[in-house]
Amino acid sequence: MPEVSVLMSVYNAENYLCEAIESILNQTYQDFEFIIINDGSTDNSLNVIRSYASDKRIKVYNLEGNGGLANALNFGLEKVSGKYVARQDADDISHVDRLGKQKDILDKRVDISLVDSFVEYFPSNSEVGESERYKFYKSIVEKDKNRPFSPEEIREKLYWYCCITHGTIMARREVITPIGYDGSFRVAEDYKLFYRLNKLGYKTCKINEVLLKIRVSSSSNMAKYKNLNNRMIFQIKEDEIRNLYKERQPLIWGAGSAGLTVLEILKENGLDIEGFLDSGSDKQGTQIQGRYVYSPDILKDRTKGYKVLIASSIGKFQINELLKSWGYRHLEDFVVYF
Repeated sequence: MPEVSVLMSVYNAENYLCEAIESILNQTYQDFEFIIINDGSTDNSLNVIRSYASDKRIKVYNLEGNGGLANALNFGLEKVSGKYVARQDADDISHVDRLGKQKDILDKRVDISLVDSFVEYFPSNSEVGESERYKFYKSIVEKDKNRPFSPEEIREKLYWYCCITHGTIMARREVITPIGYDGSFRVAEDYKLFYRLNKLGYKTCKINEVLLKIRVSSSSNMAKYKNLNNRMIFQIKEDEIRNLYKERQPLIWGAGSAGLTVLEILKENGLDIEGFLDSGSDKQGTQIQGRYVYSPDILKDRTKGYKVLIASSIGKFQINELLKSWGYRHLEDFVVYF
């Protein structure tokens, strides 16, 4: 019985599927089973998968209808037999040494339950490569994913954002299988899983080298479901967000589009805010949707008992350090939305 099970869900990925499959079959570590679930593809994906069926490590399952990534992966978790479970997305490319390096850490570190690595985003074509969305992922998201966090730092940062990359994880089956994915989540199912594992005290280790190349295409879920993803974040962090309201309504740090998005989501869930915080002098002293915009300097007076919800994906690290320097406590006095 192989020690590693590689789990891949496929939905309409015929154009890039061969590269993804072969990046696993060509690993330097070879003792694995490769479980591939065709999640109701309507293109030629199933035939592409079956073209590799002569490799006895591959086990193919064909689902009728597209049930979504979370449900397909839960189906796959019921089929795995390995001690460790590795993820592979159908349009990404794993480094040839990925499985071996991740398994080595889990073998040696009994305190670690999950391993991920640095990643590299690349465009599916030149048009995508020139898009603002790709440039954002390359300059901001890739930087945030590739921060060399220790397990202790990951424990804190997972409350901020999904600093683990789903497509490059390897986890202990005994840990990941009982929890699984929330089938009601069409997006952010990975973040909810990691968030739950984190709250239960399981540790994650990051390998500080690129072991996965992530393809950014115009039809990827990250492009199609941005608004839904923002709402899923509320569901994931709801306990921590509502905890801020025990004493008073929080201030949203960020009076731009991100802050307005968070306000809209809060209102959808029966919550409101005391106002906004923004470092821009042009916004300070104005009102946005009837909420006053304050200078962050008001937070220096800790006797006021302010609570803060951070809505700045780019500035969250600097804001966090500033709040801590003023004596604010993570999860008690402030929460990072994104």
